[in-house]
Amino acid sequence: MPRNILSSLKRLTSPLDFSPTVVGVAQLCNKINGKFFTKYDEELANTFSVYCGISIYHSKLYNAVVASHSRSSLATELMLYHMKVQPEELEKITQSSLPPTTSFHPNFCKMTFCPKIQLKANDETVVAVMSMMNEMDLINKFQLHPDTLGRFVFMVKKGYRDPPYHNWMHAFAVAHFLYTLYCCSNRLPCLDDLEVLAVFVSCLCHDIDHRGTNNAFQVCSKSPLAALYTSEGSVMERHHLAQTLCILNSPGCNIFENFSDSDYKTIVGMIQNNILDTDIATHLKKLKFIKEMASCGYDRSNPEHHKLLCSLIMTSCDLTSSCKTWDCSRAISDLIYLEFFSQGDLEKALGITPIEMMDRDRANIPEQQLRFLDGIAGPVFQLLSQLIPEIAEAYHSLLENREHWAALKATGKRFSIDITTELSVRLPTHVE
Repeated sequence: MPRNILSSLKRLTSPLDFSPTVVGVAQLCNKINGKFFTKYDEELANTFSVYCGISIYHSKLYNAVVASHSRSSLATELMLYHMKVQPEELEKITQSSLPPTTSFHPNFCKMTFCPKIQLKANDETVVAVMSMMNEMDLINKFQLHPDTLGRFVFMVKKGYRDPPYHNWMHAFAVAHFLYTLYCCSNRLPCLDDLEVLAVFVSCLCHDIDHRGTNNAFQVCSKSPLAALYTSEGSVMERHHLAQTLCILNSPGCNIFENFSDSDYKTIVGMIQNNILDTDIATHLKKLKFIKEMASCGYDRSNPEHHKLLCSLIMTSCDLTSSCKTWDCSRAISDLIYLEFFSQGDLEKALGITPIEMMDRDRANIPEQQLRFLDGIAGPVFQLLSQLIPEIAEAYHSLLENREHWAALKATGKRFSIDITTELSVRLPTHVE
């Protein structure tokens, strides 16, 4: 706005405007070294008023930021209160020795074992996670306190919502695949111990607070998460990472509390990279370099190879349902498409046309699955089997599943899913 300076014999008044708002008025009175204010005085007053306007505006802005931070802290405090682990829950899993993993299922150590379908006792999963970590010697090697570890795993579990696919049992299955990979490859000698721990924790945490909708939905629906993370990319993955760090920083949940400053910084950085790498878009950007590594051979002394292998392992663990037995893989695909179609319904309600695989009226599931196996999952497990030959069984299962999908496609029928549960996804509050 134009700056209007009012000058009289003994008074000079100037608005403190910070476009488009006037935040105050500066008034100079009773000049002592002259009878009236001059043009030079007006220029000084103009400069002074600009400085004052900026200072006052930034002061108000700072107060608004502090207030917003306080509201955010209260919201986090409320969330953590409802995720709080009860003493009796913790006591139940820490008062006795950890059972062997085979006590949860005779085939627990096999790569084709499917926790999401075959492990019925969901309430045993926290103990099963700790048993896996125990058999991987992570608890003893890194001196992880049982109470702290139990509380952390409980908090992570409580941090998951309950959409059909991206729920706690998915996270458990992802961590389970890493466990079987560790067992069949003689302790993953290609990675350092700290990297193994980082990948395992990342597997557990990589989808915390998933809402059953993908990154594209967050952006097109202009969700609060998109407002926070769109400029950085990987909206949901950055949210999962933020939730992970929030739990780690909660009282009694820092499983890395005994680490040196250097190791703590290193493992948090690894977890950050691992969780962000579960974004398929990020994986595709790195695929060229992973292929080059597989072609020339893995060099354990090359730090970049370690990062690429961790990235590939994270992606393979996340896509583990592709390499289970046909019955299990088909059952999980139903859950995936139930979630996809529910997102498509939300998009239609917002006036957005969903892509084909999200649209229950257009999607051809066998065709979509073949595209996914050929374009994404197949190359992932092929590359991993080149680098870690012991997982060839998983790759062969994937190829067998591909044959089943190809046979279904050959019938020319569009296959639907059996909707037996409601998807716990709601329109974002800003949309409702």
